[in-house]
Amino acid sequence: MIDLHSHILPGLDDGSQNFETSLEMARLAVESGVIAMVATPHCVGDRTRAVRTAVLLLRDMLQEEGIPLRLYMGMEIFGTADTARLLLDKRLFTINNSQYPLIEFSFHTSGAEETRILREVLEAGYRPLVAHPERYDYIQEDPELVNQWMEMGCLFQVNRGSLIGRFGDGARQMGMELVKRGFATVVASDAHSPTKRTPWMGDVRELLTEEVSPAAAEFLLLRNPRSIIRNEELPPVEPEWF
Repeated sequence: MIDLHSHILPGLDDGSQNFETSLEMARLAVESGVIAMVATPHCVGDRTRAVRTAVLLLRDMLQEEGIPLRLYMGMEIFGTADTARLLLDKRLFTINNSQYPLIEFSFHTSGAEETRILREVLEAGYRPLVAHPERYDYIQEDPELVNQWMEMGCLFQVNRGSLIGRFGDGARQMGMELVKRGFATVVASDAHSPTKRTPWMGDVRELLTEEVSPAAAEFLLLRNPRSIIRNEELPPVEPEWF
């Protein structure tokens, strides 16, 4: 499996706070079947130097410790009016320097400003991967907004924690709807620690295999994430619209 959303870098956000914890998270991910992970610390504005430095240091430590986990650069970008411009100025990282930025939004707005931001990012030549849309109140209340975002060209990342019920019934139900209707592009851990919101992905692989299909599990956990890391075009999908 390839995990496109994690807070494994130490001391940059509310995820890992030190390298010992980061290494523990890496070991747990590998034990669950993860072969590669994208480090996506929360970012508003230019944090490229700090993120780059932390990724390079953690890569060296993974190698020294013999942990077989490939680590890629990224950010969980909080979408603002400046996001498209900052991406064009290379002051925000996409996933492994691809056309795919991981973008999150506030959980409690209307969706109107988010739509405008996503449209600007698309017009700038990027293909936004919307982080955990199933957790946004306005998506749960009006899922037809997902239709609009997909028609625009957006992609969707669903959280493991949502599917296993960590964030309540609303997020779980919406997450499964996005998966079963064909909207979800990837499922990722959004891991923050080795004990809570962990990088363990074995359980969600079993859930997707049993409740959807083995093919869906492979696409969401390996094939689509691999294509994004390689900056490849993703195959077109025809979802069951809301």
